[in-house]
Amino acid sequence: MSSQSRSKSWIYLALINSVFIQAATYLARPMISYKLLELHASSFVIGTFGGLYALVPLLLAIPIGSVINKYGEGRLILLGTLLISIAGLGLSAANSVFVMIFWVALMGSAQFLCMVGAQAMFANRSEVNHYEKFFGYYTFSAALGQLIGPLIGSATSHSSGLIPRSMGHAFFAAALLSFVGLIPILGWVRSSSYQEFIPQQTSGVLRMLGNPSMRSAMLASLAISSVVDILVVFLPVLGKERGFSASSIATILAIRALASMASRVYLGEATRKLGFRTLLLGSMALSSLSLLVAIVTNTVLLLAIVVGFAGLALGVGQPMTMAWVSRISKKDERSLAISVRLAGNRFGQFTLPLAAGALAAPFGANSVLAAMALLIASSSPSVVKTFKK
Repeated sequence: MSSQSRSKSWIYLALINSVFIQAATYLARPMISYKLLELHASSFVIGTFGGLYALVPLLLAIPIGSVINKYGEGRLILLGTLLISIAGLGLSAANSVFVMIFWVALMGSAQFLCMVGAQAMFANRSEVNHYEKFFGYYTFSAALGQLIGPLIGSATSHSSGLIPRSMGHAFFAAALLSFVGLIPILGWVRSSSYQEFIPQQTSGVLRMLGNPSMRSAMLASLAISSVVDILVVFLPVLGKERGFSASSIATILAIRALASMASRVYLGEATRKLGFRTLLLGSMALSSLSLLVAIVTNTVLLLAIVVGFAGLALGVGQPMTMAWVSRISKKDERSLAISVRLAGNRFGQFTLPLAAGALAAPFGANSVLAAMALLIASSSPSVVKTFKK
């Protein structure tokens, strides 16, 4: 074990990096949608790009569990952070839908590397009975970045109208944010593997998926993460339909992130008081209800309030499913379990934006909100069944 892994400094460095990479990607994601709108792309094409963001990571997900064990989590995070910065620069110069395909796929893959590296780091190096607490801290840092990103995007892109005027500047700002996030973790280039290298076989994945608790955890995780992803992609479409300015949508996205931050500060304490099952199911019910109410909101203020409640609930669900998957996996398979969980998330984030785009094209963005509410509600029974015992 390296001196770096023994030291607690990795926690602070990982959290700082998380803030910057999430700010960069959550700045870029809505701008990708706006750029496509500027290029006269349909809602279906925008949904396709939402799926594209997750497609390559879906293909990479399982092998990455072995890569982490061999090279260490820190090096994976370093590579991902650098690639986000490169993708941001590429998007700042892109002026056609076809050119954007490569850069969007690269940014999605790079963010995935950072996420699986960081989540494996927290799973491998945190005490099992403190998972909710430390995953709460990690997802708090992510939500802080998700709060900052859209606001910086709005400021740098001159988002006073329905479509921002200077999206190239915003993508450049995303590249700069990711580059700054690289600085505190440069020392990780020399970090060694935290675990002894254990080759991960397909049989290990199948064994995990044979565990009903793992399947329930993955289904809940897929639903929650996909809804967060679709919200980021389709709120600009919803705003355009309702005549809300791009700056208003950026503010609403920031409010969603702020609410998620608030729900994560005392997540460990809330889990102890309410119990894991009650807190997770309650958060899923609140998020479904909030998305349904958003359908009938017709002002920026009301939409901001409703999305804030959705953010509060969704903010609880993400770290809880991380803790759930980490706790039920074997110690020497946690990196693989994190990869499998994120593979499930990416599968949802690949297929569901496509479905959302197909819905939005003929029926409008309200149909997407209804579908997201149904998705989370439909994953709740498996959680109930798992924790009945």
